[in-house]
Amino acid sequence: MRAFLGILLLALSQAAAAQVELLYISAADCGFCRRWEANYLEGRAPKASLDWASAVRFNMVDIGTFRNRFSPGDAPAHLRPGMAKAMQAAGMESLRGTPWFAVFVDGEVRTTGFGTNTFETRIQPAMRAALREKAGT
Repeated sequence: MRAFLGILLLALSQAAAAQVELLYISAADCGFCRRWEANYLEGRAPKASLDWASAVRFNMVDIGTFRNRFSPGDAPAHLRPGMAKAMQAAGMESLRGTPWFAVFVDGEVRTTGFGTNTFETRIQPAMRAALREKAGT
């Protein structure tokens, strides 16, 4: 019985510790990025009024110009392995275009998307679904 309770507690603690992260790729000369930031950010953090703001770890990378490419090495260090794995699976060495987003769950890419519409139709729903999974609902 103790072993069962130990396994159950470990499983529950791992589920509670699941990390949902948003990677946002921006560029200084990207007008769509500025528009997205005006709608979703306060400074360099998600607006507190967003339902996911306090539960999702936010990562922002500025690649300078939208003409630059983004590769796994440009991602924050803790996301590089998951990013490299996802890009390799997609047969891609790098990406071009901003704004670009990726949702990570426990370091693995769950979904990606390019553009502000995709953020609203694919990225936000994926974050919310991951947060529901984490909460067990």
